[in-house]
Amino acid sequence: MSTFATMMTSSAVTSSSSIVSSTRKNVNHNNNNNIGKRNLVISRGIFDDIKAQVQSLRPDAKSAGIYGSQGKDDYEDVDVEYYFNYMGLLAVEGTYDRMNALMETGIHPADAILLFASAEGDTPKCTELMEAGANPNAKGLDGVTAIDVAGKNNAEKKEMVLEILQKKY
Repeated sequence: MSTFATMMTSSAVTSSSSIVSSTRKNVNHNNNNNIGKRNLVISRGIFDDIKAQVQSLRPDAKSAGIYGSQGKDDYEDVDVEYYFNYMGLLAVEGTYDRMNALMETGIHPADAILLFASAEGDTPKCTELMEAGANPNAKGLDGVTAIDVAGKNNAEKKEMVLEILQKKY
């Protein structure tokens, strides 16, 4: 090979190496900045796909068994105590005496919870219980019904609770 050819080849290799090296630096630099963005886009795409698949299987909470899907007989005495505690009624009442006395009347647990929920103005719980088949006319202590005590402890919710209790499910 001639000296000129050797010089040209050497120069071309050096230039190529510089270009490749420079390109690699730029690619690596750009990749470092975009890796998180690219992964985020991929993650969002995968998440959206999974979310769509899950929603197609269970389009709403009721069909997923989360809200209002249980029947009246699925409620038990322990559910009354859970709701009593959840709503802070123990703190208000001071004891379980009134709750226990209510349960001793033989009232169905769903109807007992409806009495408490109605008095508290807990519209989502009232709806759930009515859809489950709770009886808004079941008599509690002192002969009162969920309709009688609607919104007792939350007057601004009284009309909404009454509407729920009087709706046919």
